[in-house]
Amino acid sequence: MNSKYAAVVLAVDPIVEEEVLLLVNGMKVKCFASYCPEKVEVGKSYDVELDIVLADDNLIVVAEKRADRFVEIIGGGFPCFLYGYLGGSVFRSFVDFMGQEIHYDYPEFNEQFVKIRVDRINVYF
Repeated sequence: MNSKYAAVVLAVDPIVEEEVLLLVNGMKVKCFASYCPEKVEVGKSYDVELDIVLADDNLIVVAEKRADRFVEIIGGGFPCFLYGYLGGSVFRSFVDFMGQEIHYDYPEFNEQFVKIRVDRINVYF
């Protein structure tokens, strides 16, 4: 189970209601609202859980340098690059993503600062 994080809703897309822009731990992240039992309001804070959907191409590389910007949006959709430290079953980025099993598929990247391409970040309100 992932930890809960305080997130402020910065925007909700008027066409794709599941697309929300959040501020989490000082990072702006575009997320897909996978579970949302009630209407979320812009400007309000919610306790949320986050997980990632890895890209089919499973792009993971050692980051050239430690970046202070841990989320890099790719284009206008949900895909992005996440930067962080892969420590066993935990990928530590702007939040800790637990149980992604990345270290099993890529043991050579374990205990390193990496850049991972993800299709989207899911948010559960």
